[in-house]
Amino acid sequence: MQILIATAFLYLFSFNASPPPDSLPTGIRFNTETLVRKGNFGDNWCQTWGADNHIYTMLDDGNGWWGSDKKVEGHPGWQGSMMLQIRGDENFEAEDVKQMSGWPANHVTSPLYAYGTLSVDGTMYVWLWKSETDTWYRRPVANRLLYTKDLGKTFYRWDGQLETTETFNNLDSTTFFFYKEQPKRKIDRDAYAFNWIEFCQNGKDNSEAKDDFIYMYTPEQDDPAKLTVIRVHKNNILDKSKYEYFKEWQGDNPVWTDSMSDRGVNLKYPDAPAGQEWMWASWLPSVVYNKGLDSYIMTSYGIYDPGKKYWAGWCSKCKYPASLGFWYAKNPWGPWKQFHYTEHFYADREQNRTYGFKLSPKWISKDGKKMQLIWSDASDDHSTNYKWNQMEIEILTD
Repeated sequence: MQILIATAFLYLFSFNASPPPDSLPTGIRFNTETLVRKGNFGDNWCQTWGADNHIYTMLDDGNGWWGSDKKVEGHPGWQGSMMLQIRGDENFEAEDVKQMSGWPANHVTSPLYAYGTLSVDGTMYVWLWKSETDTWYRRPVANRLLYTKDLGKTFYRWDGQLETTETFNNLDSTTFFFYKEQPKRKIDRDAYAFNWIEFCQNGKDNSEAKDDFIYMYTPEQDDPAKLTVIRVHKNNILDKSKYEYFKEWQGDNPVWTDSMSDRGVNLKYPDAPAGQEWMWASWLPSVVYNKGLDSYIMTSYGIYDPGKKYWAGWCSKCKYPASLGFWYAKNPWGPWKQFHYTEHFYADREQNRTYGFKLSPKWISKDGKKMQLIWSDASDDHSTNYKWNQMEIEILTD
């Protein structure tokens, strides 16, 4: 009888247990037959899994799922940024998408663009970066931190200021959490740190996090192939003085510092092809905890523009789409191991100008092997697939 009970216990344990430790990612299969495109116009699509079980995504430079399907500057439905709620699974329809009323109205020519977003303990946080000019899209030089405690009905700055349309469009340096930090000369201008930031995603409302820290990822603007990692206790996200920065590795263990000037390189992405250089809008990662594989999965990308200077051009004018890579780690800070890389990711045609790759933090199969990849596409000067692009991917394991 004891043997039977023990056998049954072992069977149940093996059936419900996570994959064995040696079941590690070795490659990616792109299920191209699942490729879908949704909505009208927009890009970036940074996502988090809210406390109400819905996906919240940031959209930049577009009208989302509403209004004209043509780019009409000045159209009231066309904004520089907005927050959207997506209900349901990866097969969601247009009626499952809702624009959050609390996000301040902002004109398409606004220099403010929403990027990384995170839901933790019922509060959502959003990084809002500013371009170097006071209008339209250019490289970012500053970052404002916003939060909402009511799922997008009202937004506040980190300092407690209610964000209205008027305060949102105030570009004074004091309205930014990071402002022209740690300048380093790059060709003919200063490159700044912490200007484009993404959060680590740990399941629904951060419920699958392995510790009480929030991890953030940002490339160095003077050399975007160098990744910086930031961490802060989840109770101190609004307090800049409590931020810590990855300094160096001691074996596989990270060393943290409270001095941003002492930060080091957490991960070095692949070099650009011979004779080329990654442009400044490169290597902006998306990191998601995959419970089925008990691993953090990162995707990131590089863009280069042949014949252009480092600060010039944009991917709609590039000769090639972005490169695409995948990495995994057992901890949100790494160390990272690459398991896929392609120099140019063509989703379905050579005219694709892909960028902004994201992994859904929610739509993951139970065994962790199937995930949803979402990206932006600037093909044909942002006129063809400049919308929500989505494809199922399979993670191959050993």
